Amino acid sequence: HRAAVVLVHFGDPSITWRCVESLLTHEGIRFPIIIVDHGPRRPLGESKPPACEKATITIIDSVNQGFARGCNLAAETAFDQGVGWVWFLNNDATIESDVLTRLMELAEAYPQVGLWGTHQRMQSRILGMDALPRWFDPPTGAAGALEKLPLGCHQLHAHETLSGASILISLQTWRQLGPWPDWCFLYYEDVAWCLKAHGLGIPLVLTPLEINHAPNTSTGRRSALTTYYGVRNRLLLHADHWPRRKGLRLLQSLYLLQKRFFQGRWNMLGPTFRGIVDASRGKRFMR
Repeated sequence: HRAAVVLVHFGDPSITWRCVESLLTHEGIRFPIIIVDHGPRRPLGESKPPACEKATITIIDSVNQGFARGCNLAAETAFDQGVGWVWFLNNDATIESDVLTRLMELAEAYPQVGLWGTHQRMQSRILGMDALPRWFDPPTGAAGALEKLPLGCHQLHAHETLSGASILISLQTWRQLGPWPDWCFLYYEDVAWCLKAHGLGIPLVLTPLEINHAPNTSTGRRSALTTYYGVRNRLLLHADHWPRRKGLRLLQSLYLLQKRFFQGRWNMLGPTFRGIVDASRGKRFMR
């Protein structure tokens, strides 16, 4: 197999199997699928639909130590099985065309590109690359401009990052870049990874290809988990790259607290405050 698909499952099994079924519908059984099962319900394999029986699917039961560690475990498994590429795809995404096949065509035609990303269609909205928050200083370092990329492809600048919902990487780049930064547990791991790639001079490219994505399906848009890690990790990431800019982090912390207060989102104040405190203490990994 040239490539494998990596999914990290958490929550409702039907969401993950819907993703798998869309892959089989549009890609066939050409690409093996490796799923890390983070529960928390009964084993994912027990609810495997009959339509998925012919596919090569490996399910790895694992204690939930975060999205990044799940991605790393599955990627290492895939590369050990001999594939040359891994496509990280969120389990709450679906596809409506042969996205991976077309990504592979681009990747094989332009081997100098390290990471390939896609757009995300969220109902009426289409999202491309992410940009660093405005209160982050402009980062230094990025790959030199590539020539003659296909129409619609965009090489990312130093302040731009790909969404972890859909990233293709080769074994060669994996060895150069290293695994996902697993200290994040949840959120901002894709930003940290892309910033590291920029620093190493690895080119990142966003393609015009699309996936359908319903974000926060597993964790909840404004849940305590989402709020805590979103706050903590943005502050820790900033401290990693701009350690002397403590004043900016303090101002951002105060801004987040007052924002929750004046929006009347009282349930988010506690997780926001805990995220700020833990970031100030340099606390990483799972809370």
